[in-house]
Amino acid sequence: MSASQPTVLITGAAGFLGRACCAAFTLAGFQVRALVRNPAASTDLQPVSQGGIFRCDLPDAIDERALEGEPRALVHCAYETRSASPEQARRTNLTGTEALVRLGRESGIRQLVFVSSMAAHEGAASAYGRTKYELEKLFDAAEDTVIKPATIVGDGGVFQRTREMLRRLPVLPLFYAERSLQTIWIEDACQGMVQTVERSIGGTVLLAHPQSTPLREFYAGVAAADGIRLNVCPFPGDLALFAIRMLERLGLRPPISSDNLLGIKYLRQFDPVADLARLGLQPLSFPESVQRLMGRASARTGR
Repeated sequence: MSASQPTVLITGAAGFLGRACCAAFTLAGFQVRALVRNPAASTDLQPVSQGGIFRCDLPDAIDERALEGEPRALVHCAYETRSASPEQARRTNLTGTEALVRLGRESGIRQLVFVSSMAAHEGAASAYGRTKYELEKLFDAAEDTVIKPATIVGDGGVFQRTREMLRRLPVLPLFYAERSLQTIWIEDACQGMVQTVERSIGGTVLLAHPQSTPLREFYAGVAAADGIRLNVCPFPGDLALFAIRMLERLGLRPPISSDNLLGIKYLRQFDPVADLARLGLQPLSFPESVQRLMGRASARTGR
């Protein structure tokens, strides 16, 4: 490995997006240092993290050896969604990100890149959107980079959870049927992040295909990835939101949470054209993304 390779740190490297980012940055010639909660359980990352695998269990444990040598960039993909309590999740996400930003600045890292979301905006009602928007404020608008990807299409994240839900449900209740959402193919999202670092692009960067997809078409595309014929039943979103909140107050966990529904209700459309031009990126559309995903699956199974 050449000592001249620029070094990039990636948090959440064992996750869906983080793992894909490790592969993309490695392919682009970066020396990747993977930051994960449990390095011993993440040895499969070695081919795409030749700079090493380091412990990063926010906010309590950050192996500072990963920050040595003034790395070129730190890409913060990690975000806690599975905590036992909202308080623990907030401690991990907010206090943990504060600690990471502080260490990054002290270590002389040239570019801090925070992976936020298009769900994060001033009008966000979901806890996820509000928290991501709050975390954005920890980064310097002039020097740092806030990446706002649309819904990512790939073998993980929201897309994969939606696939698993559709496999279980004979009929999908369609809430807020008039809404549309924007998507981005996983490899396009990662390439956008690579270009953000290679071109030293600061500020807010939107990553999405310019064309949004109506929810009914989105769910139909997700179902098509598994060869499922989608059956939907439109249902008033606000009524469903009220009922789900009642169930949650009783300590029950319905298949879709009130936070999920709030995210759908307050979906906002963004225009990514200028940022795509800055990055030199031409992302796949949603139908093209689903076709690419199905092609991957066929290649793996030999069918």
